[in-house]
Amino acid sequence: MSAPDSTAPPRGTQRLRRLLVLVGFLVGLVAVTAGCMPELLVPATSGRTYGQGPLDAIREAADRTASANSSCGLSSTDLAAMMIVPTYFEAGGALPSPMTLSRWDNMSGGRTSNANLFAFGRTSGSYVNAFYSPGIGLWQFDSAGGWDMTAAEAIDATNAANQAAATITYRWCNAPAAKQVSPQVRRQYAWGPWFGCSGSGTACEDTFNQLVTSDGKLNTSFDGAVSRTGGMQQRTCNLRGIAESVTCFYVNPALAEGSRGWQGGVYDGTGNSVTPLPKPFYSVRVGTTEYRVWLKEDTGYDIDITATKPVTANARNALTWSASTVLCDTGGRRGYCGNVDPVGSFDGVWQAGPGQIRVAGWALDLDSANPIDVHIYAGTLGTAITANLFRPDIGAIYVGSGNNRGFDAVVPSPSGVQQVCAYAVNVAGGANRQIGCRTITVTGSPIGSIDGFSSKPGSVVITGWVAVPGDPAPTATITVDGVVVAQVARNIARPDVANLFPWAGGTAGYWAQIPVSGGNRTVCLSAGGAAPNALGCRNVVMPTGSPFGSFDAVSAAPGAVRISGWVIDPDIAEPTDVHVWIGSQGTAVRADAWRGDVGSLFPTYGPSHGFNATIPVAAGPQNVCVYGFNQGGGSNVLLACRQVTVPGGSPFGSLDAVVRTANGVVVAGWAIDPDTSASIPVHVYVGPVGTAIIANGWRADVGSLFSGYGNSHGFWASLAAPNTPVQVCVYAVEAAGSGGNQLLGCRTV
Repeated sequence: MSAPDSTAPPRGTQRLRRLLVLVGFLVGLVAVTAGCMPELLVPATSGRTYGQGPLDAIREAADRTASANSSCGLSSTDLAAMMIVPTYFEAGGALPSPMTLSRWDNMSGGRTSNANLFAFGRTSGSYVNAFYSPGIGLWQFDSAGGWDMTAAEAIDATNAANQAAATITYRWCNAPAAKQVSPQVRRQYAWGPWFGCSGSGTACEDTFNQLVTSDGKLNTSFDGAVSRTGGMQQRTCNLRGIAESVTCFYVNPALAEGSRGWQGGVYDGTGNSVTPLPKPFYSVRVGTTEYRVWLKEDTGYDIDITATKPVTANARNALTWSASTVLCDTGGRRGYCGNVDPVGSFDGVWQAGPGQIRVAGWALDLDSANPIDVHIYAGTLGTAITANLFRPDIGAIYVGSGNNRGFDAVVPSPSGVQQVCAYAVNVAGGANRQIGCRTITVTGSPIGSIDGFSSKPGSVVITGWVAVPGDPAPTATITVDGVVVAQVARNIARPDVANLFPWAGGTAGYWAQIPVSGGNRTVCLSAGGAAPNALGCRNVVMPTGSPFGSFDAVSAAPGAVRISGWVIDPDIAEPTDVHVWIGSQGTAVRADAWRGDVGSLFPTYGPSHGFNATIPVAAGPQNVCVYGFNQGGGSNVLLACRQVTVPGGSPFGSLDAVVRTANGVVVAGWAIDPDTSASIPVHVYVGPVGTAIIANGWRADVGSLFSGYGNSHGFWASLAAPNTPVQVCVYAVEAAGSGGNQLLGCRTV
């Protein structure tokens, strides 16, 4: 039983608090001398009526418990009345029913764990009435309280009354001093675990006073139609693989004796409504485990449902649900009682190879502890396999059936569109069951050939045709040394093939150029998922090795070096790279320039293997090394190293003229920075006023004097100047490298 929820409505189906361990109290208390049985007032005058079976159980439990604890000052009549009182507020109704099942364990107030009380944790859908009521019986003992009672034991008034008597007596006898100031206060403390009696109201005390006369008699009449088990039926069950011939109990709300107000209301799928009224179920204890089983015969569902948990565990977090049962009600032969058809699932079918399919699923027969056969029919072609592979998911659903109930096998199949069906083969009684059919297009063994085959460095050209029975558009599968490198479409007309094999279509031919690295290689043709060499192979020796070539020339340029040469990698006909290292600086250069001389010497590789590049670099002596970059077999190769001195330094030039004009002055000259062939800035100062210009004017005379720098280094500018004499100075500005600005000259005009 769990602590009462202060936000929950004051329903008779509210739960009890979990109590402290009852030290020294046992449900089976030692019987004492007869004569202390609570006496009934006849005829009763309270207007109250109680079921005869539960009333007898309460009187017996009160007699034993009060006698065993006589020092506490609690009479058997008072204890019996104190036991009866909470049942009016927990089970409810004028005639509380021992079968009462809780209906208010919804998810309001954040109680999301209550979702686990629904079958498979689903709060909506087909199976909501397979609901695991956690509170059971007259006193609504809830699994949250850790009570060692199954649903059946909580319904049985004899068992439940003993527990209620022990609980109330313990609290009465061990009430704190503040709760012993009066019998009324002490009773309210004893009732504390029951929600309906735990508040400050007087309803429970008023009911107690109605039930006890001034001379100590129990003032209630009784109804003989209500038995101790409230309509629950005792039966005998087998649990296959777990227990045989055990006592089980059938709980059907339609057979409940006493008031049935707890059956009212309809679950609307929300978190605030009454919970579903459970369909009929079985309650079975085996050791410390309770099994609650809902059979298809009772629920109308398409599956049996079983919920298990340790008896003393809270159902909200300890339930295990399964979509099956191992229970057989041996009296009525209900549930799983043998001679049933096998069950299973055909999970999938896939093409596994030419004329082959892979099938997977599971199957079992509850009549057998061993794996069963499954017959697979692809069209009319049948194959027998055994469902003996590890499937723990199935073992968890069909408890006691074992885990090795799966199948996953490759079986033969005709080609073309096939319906593939799986049948679980029956053992003992029952019949074979079809567990599924699926449709698949199955292809047969391919046909085709390699008609043409040629090679060049780095690749091969392969031509031919392929066709696959059952596949109107197969591809040609090309492998190199067993590894698929291409799936080539059929798009070349082959009337010769179409004449021989009309079903192959008119464009069965293929053509492909396939990259192939150097060395001894095996190139094979296949199709339709067949073996890589199904349609033939060709062996070829592909050239391989390290690159070779020539570093032909290096020359210095302003701020750069120029390199040229050629390189070939024997593994490929296409260009490769050279890596140029100048000191610690590396640069990749593509060797794809036209070199007719190289192409003439090595016609297999063609002429596109030259390199010619200008690479920026700092001024001064430089060591230039060129490497051929390897592709495929071999390694990078040093072609050569060359020494070169790159010009550099501060700018130089000439201030050719400074001429006064009517509007100012005109300056002219030229300037070069040896670190670059680009035009550079020139700063002109007319007195204190500076002006930046670019020396990019055409000076062919300068270009002819300083080869490599070009002609665009002249400057000319007209600048404002005062009417009085003024000094004009011109500076060549350092633009690259590590030099400094240089004065070209000053003139006073």
